[in-house]
Amino acid sequence: MRIAATLALAALGLLTACSSVSVISGQSSQMVTAQAPLSRGYLLSTQPKMQAMAHWDQLALKVAESCGTALDHFYPDENVRVYVAPLGTTPFAKAYRESLLTGLVAYGVPIAFEPDGAAILEVNLEYVTHRRTLEKSSKGSRLVVEPGFTQRKNEKGKYEKVPVVAEESGYFDAQTPDSEIQINSALVHRGSYLYRDSSIFYVDGSDWAHYQQNAPQGSVDLKRFSLVNK
Repeated sequence: MRIAATLALAALGLLTACSSVSVISGQSSQMVTAQAPLSRGYLLSTQPKMQAMAHWDQLALKVAESCGTALDHFYPDENVRVYVAPLGTTPFAKAYRESLLTGLVAYGVPIAFEPDGAAILEVNLEYVTHRRTLEKSSKGSRLVVEPGFTQRKNEKGKYEKVPVVAEESGYFDAQTPDSEIQINSALVHRGSYLYRDSSIFYVDGSDWAHYQQNAPQGSVDLKRFSLVNK
């Protein structure tokens, strides 16, 4: 029993040593622990932002060209047609599908009007809105003149006292859009993926209606189907 307890204490000490982080390289004796990993930023990078129909068209041309390349690779001796599945009724869905059709034709890919026997080009979209947290470059405050104050003399001919307010100092990170979209395109034929693309873009939150599917307005025709064993 004593040996088991000694081994358990040794293992606990080893785990504690491995999870500790030295905050000052010159003082290895100063160690800190944390209940959860600390967050840190990524290396500076860029991400494209969609804010014009021309940007939708650029992505569609890229996907169309890649679909043509995939068909030439997997079916070099077959004239496989491509059916572009309906994407929805949002402005993006309708415009993007038209650009895909135009791009496929431009790259010599035959278009099918029905999905039977054709390769299917499917597109889906994920829309995400973040709650941004901005980091300051420094802490503290400074005294500044109250915004909108205009210096003037009072009825006694003396200048009024200048109102001073405390203002936070430091610079905040550059503002970034709070919304992003991921556009996933997939070319499927005979039970296999021939091509896939997942592209992520910034978008303005005010443009969400371009991408989010709205509920249909007015009356909707419904069809009921039933399975019958014969």
